[in-house]
This record gives sequence, C-alpha cells and structure tokens, in this order.
Amino acid sequence: MKRIIALVLALALAMTMAMPVFAADEIEIPLDADHLDLISADQATFADGSVTVNEINQFAFLLPEMVDMDQTVVIHIKGTSEGDFRAWLLGAGTSEEKGSAATFSNQWKASDNGFTAPAEFEKYIELTAEDFDSQGFTSANRVNFKAPSYDSTLVNFTLTYLGVIYAPMSEVEGNAAEELQPFMDQSNAALEAANAATDDAGRQAALADAQAAADAIAEKATLGFPSVNELLKAANDNVKAINNAITNAASAAVMESIQSYIDTVNNALETAKAAGSDVAAVEAALAEAQTACDYVEGVANDNNYDSVTSASRELKLTVREIESVLEDSKKQKADEEAAAAKKAAEEEAAAKRRTTTIIIVVVVVVVVVVAVVVILGVLKKKKKK
Repeated sequence: MKRIIALVLALALAMTMAMPVFAADEIEIPLDADHLDLISADQATFADGSVTVNEINQFAFLLPEMVDMDQTVVIHIKGTSEGDFRAWLLGAGTSEEKGSAATFSNQWKASDNGFTAPAEFEKYIELTAEDFDSQGFTSANRVNFKAPSYDSTLVNFTLTYLGVIYAPMSEVEGNAAEELQPFMDQSNAALEAANAATDDAGRQAALADAQAAADAIAEKATLGFPSVNELLKAANDNVKAINNAITNAASAAVMESIQSYIDTVNNALETAKAAGSDVAAVEAALAEAQTACDYVEGVANDNNYDSVTSASRELKLTVREIESVLEDSKKQKADEEAAAAKKAAEEEAAAKRRTTTIIIVVVVVVVVVVAVVVILGVLKKKKKK
C-alpha cells in the first residue's frame, strides 16, 4: 500500500513538472509571423508552433511587455541549432544609425554558456536593459537572435519555445529550487524508507521513488542553476545510498550462505599447520579447502558483490598457503626420514664396531689364554726334566 501511495505521489509530481516551469511568472511568446520582426515571414519556416531560419544574420520576436531601462528579464528558449548564436534585447524605436536594430542590453553567446553545435538547447538568458548602442532609447520591446558574428549567418536555427520572465535570474532560480523541493522531499523520504525497510521489496520500492525524484530534478538541472544542481546531487546521492543499501543487504545474504565454506577453508589451514610431517593429513585438508574455495569462487562469479569477490580472493590465498604447508610437510617428512635413516646407519655402524671390538677382545683373550697354557705347559715339561 505504501508503495502504491509513493508511486501515485511521484506520478502527480511528474505531471506537475510536465507543465511549463514557473507557469505563473513566465509568459510564452507565440512563434508566429505576427510576433516576428526584422525579417519577413517568407524568410522563416513555421511548423507545429516552432520557427526555423537558415542563412539569416538575425531575427527578432516582439515581447509581450516593454522592458524599461535597468530592468532585468530572463528569456527562456528551447530549440536546436547547427551553429553558434547570440541573443540580446532590441530598443523600442528607430534611429538613423541603427534603424530598428539597436542593441538595448548585454549580449549573450551560446558557446560561452555550455552550448556546442550542432545540438538541442534549453537555456535561461538573463538580460538587463541598457542603451548599449547609445541611441537614446529608454526601453526594449524585442528579443533578438543573431549569428555569432556580424558577417556570419544562423545555421538551421530552430526555436521550439520562447518565453520571458519579468524578473532577475536569482528570482527565477529561487523559483526553480522551490518548484523542485517536493521532489527532494520525496527523495529524502525514500531514503528514510529504505533505511527502515526489512526486506528487499521495501528497499526496491524506495529506490523507485528516489530515482523518479532524481529524474525529475535532472530535467531542470540542464538549465545550469547552481541551486538546482545541488538538489540533483543530493537526490543522486540518495539514489546511490539506497542502491548501496540494497547491494549490502544482498551481499550480506550471500556472505551468510557461504560462511560455512569460508570456515572450512580456514579450519583446513589450521589442520594442515598442526599436521606437521603427516603429509596425508595435509593433503586431505588441502583437498577439502580446494573444494570449498571452488564453490565460493562460483558464487562470486554469479554475484557481482565486492565482499563475496574479496572473500573468494582471500580463500584462494589461504589455499595457496595450505599448498605451501604441504610442501613444508613433505620436506619435513623427507628430513625426518633422512634423519631416521642416518641414525639407523650410525647405530648399525656402532653395532658393527662393538661386535668387532668384542671379537678382537675375545681373540686377544683366547690368544692370551692359549699363550698362557702353552707357557705353563712348557714350564711344566721343564720342571719334570
């Protein structure tokens, strides 16, 4: 139910924003022959409420009200152009020097304000009435569109909308931010809803609301108002935060599902380290760890989550560590076997030495005994004689 209400609100706000911005303050100027000036109607093409000129140096449209000296207005234009262009106000009246085309404001150039031809454009142009050409006029009654230089022409220049706001840009910008604030409120509410959500459906609904709000603000951010750009950044930050919340929740669920496999690999490392020269035990631990690691790698490949990818990477390093432990175990076993063989050989040699010594002693004893017996026999024989 909450999601339906949020979507209805987003739709209602979007419908509101679909109307001309600042409708109460902006006056639309009809793009027709009756409001055209400086050129004749046959030098322009009118179609579906738009006007197109080509290879014309300049043309103008009549304003609904005069712009008095020092008064500031904002001209709102939409259209397309294949070349650069300029805009300013024209003085109300004629003079011998400038005729009816005396500049009566500051001059605005599209390429100096973020436009690169050929392209579509939507711009708000702030112009302040002043007797730029010193022709003695006191007010302006037209907005003029001219080629980028006096000796060039407009190239397939089309206006699809022309409006005027009798207020300075600061007021227009303030109105823009005020008109967009409901979308920012919607965005902030969506972030709060996402943070409070306990399931993915709730977070996804909040994301949809936040994205709709950001998209609505983005439509007006192209106008270049700093305050609107700040709103857009905040709205996009909310969308990012909700996306992160969705990702973190999903990532946490996947991490929970693979935790037992992570534990298996880590336990296998401890088992391998404790096995010493028991190569078979280390090999068994390695096989178990490799199986678990392969499973986690598959999960990481199926889910684009940093935490899962990082876990898979860590497990691979752990498996390599177990492989290193296995090599150490094999070396330890080989060293132990070599030491055992050496000890056995030394013991065998020592036994042989002992046997040889005994034999020698026996032989010596036998020889001595025999010698004693012989000597005694000889002595006995001599005594009988």
